[in-house]
Formats: sequence, structure tokens, C-alpha cells
Amino acid sequence: MATILLAEDSPTHSTLIRSLLKTESHQVTCVTNGVEAMKVVESKLPDLVITDLRMPEMNGQQLVQEITSKTPQLPAIVVTARGSEALAVDALAVGAANFVPKNSLNLLLNSAVRQTLWLSKVDALYRESPGIWPHPEFSLKLGNDVSAIGPAVAFVVQSLAASGFMDSTQRIRVGTAVASAVFNAICYGNLEIKDDDPAIAHFLAGDAQGKKELKRRAEEEAYRKCSVGLKISIGDEDTRILVSHSGRGRMTRMRPAPGTPESFELEQCRGLMLMTSVMDDVTFRTDYSEVIMVKQHTC
Repeated sequence: MATILLAEDSPTHSTLIRSLLKTESHQVTCVTNGVEAMKVVESKLPDLVITDLRMPEMNGQQLVQEITSKTPQLPAIVVTARGSEALAVDALAVGAANFVPKNSLNLLLNSAVRQTLWLSKVDALYRESPGIWPHPEFSLKLGNDVSAIGPAVAFVVQSLAASGFMDSTQRIRVGTAVASAVFNAICYGNLEIKDDDPAIAHFLAGDAQGKKELKRRAEEEAYRKCSVGLKISIGDEDTRILVSHSGRGRMTRMRPAPGTPESFELEQCRGLMLMTSVMDDVTFRTDYSEVIMVKQHTC
């Protein structure tokens, strides 16, 4: 259970989002614009902010920017409607940890909330001890079990916090980008799953059947020997992260183009959006079986 501040001026969407969050026992405070949201934040800091993008007085992008500037330990998720894709990209650029299309709220909202809250807790473990791991470097070899994503990403975020580089907002965002890259590498690269495969929807919705189906596929003869590589190098000026897979599929796709309405509704493209919006440089190599992501510490 967490305390969540919801900024949404549409009564219909506010009711829907609040009802979804309450299924996981979160305490939800609702406001209708960014100005009201900042008053709540300054009065009593919640665990997470979820915001619409188009609102009066202070829109979602401006709210995210205010939160990032004043309370970097407070993560924010934006919800996007058709026609506000450009605003979503801008909100991700200024500090949002994740985004959820409004027509995918039932499928993605609680999953994004769980991941963001968890990354925030992981970051807090080392937040008060910066510099204890000055320049960590490590390599991990992961199999095809999606259960490995969480522990691997936790290690990345803990390493960043313990190194003392970046603030909490950026570390949580990097964790989100790495989770997306590893998920894409396993599901689309190694397991060659199609976007419309129901196993993806079940998994993203937190349905145990989805995880069971992905695990069953990973144990098939054609995929059981595939693996995912994760390499992290944290230097003085930047953090470099390499994610690779040994399967025959492609980690991502470039059609529909990132940032278009269609791309927001495909998980494979959504993962690419998170990677490119969070990181300062993203380079795919060897027929999209490897991605190098760079985050500058000064940004």
C-alpha cells in the first residue's frame, strides 16, 4: 500500500484511475490541476504522483518539472490520451518515471505503479550512503525467465545510488529504461513473441498466467539456451549500460515510429520510448540484438 497523489481534471478518468489503484489498497488523494498538486506535495509528500497531461493552470509536463526540481525523491507517472503524445514525450524528457496510455489503463497502470514504487524503495536503501561504491562495474548473464528482471534492475539502481551519481529521479528513470530493455531482450529478442500474444498482456497486468506462459515458452527446446547479457559501467562523467540477447528476434522495432500514437500502444515500442526518453544516447547494434545506453551524470 502506498500514498498516491492523482492530478486529473476529468471526473470520468479520475474515478477510473482511483478505482484501479484502490484494487491494490493504495490511499489516493485527487486534485484537478498541477497547482493543487504542488500544494499537496509541499504539505505532505506522497509516495508517488500520477498526472494527466492536459490540465488547467499547470499541466502535467509543468507539474513533473516542478516535482523533479523541488522533490527529486518523488517519482511521477504520466497518463496520455490520443493527441497528447508530444506532451508525454516532453514530460518524460523533464523527469517522468513512466507513462501509461489512457486506453491501456486497465492493463498497464498498476504494473507501472508497482514497478515505480519498488524502484523508489530500492533507491532509498542506498540514498543516504552515496559514494560507498565509487565506480562500480559488473556483468550479469540472465536466462529467459522474466522473474530475473526485478533483481537485475534492483542491482543497477542500488549501484547508482551507492555510487553517489545522479539524483533519485534519474536513478529510478534509468531503472525503468533497463527494465524495458531486458524485458524486450527476453520476450521479443530471445522468445520471439509477437505484440499481440496474450501472454504479454497477462504478464503486464500482473496475471500469474502470463508469467507461467512466458516461462513455459522459455523452456522450449528452441529457446532454452538463449540468454541475456547486462553490463554496467559507472564512471565519473556517465553511466554506460549494455543489454544484449542471443536469440534470433529483434529487441525492438522502428515501425510505427517512436512518438506516434500507434507506438504508444505496442509494448515493444513503448519500451523503446522509455529507453530513448530516459537515456542521453541509445545505440542499437548487430541487427537489434544489442543496445548501448548512456546516461550523462550532469543531465
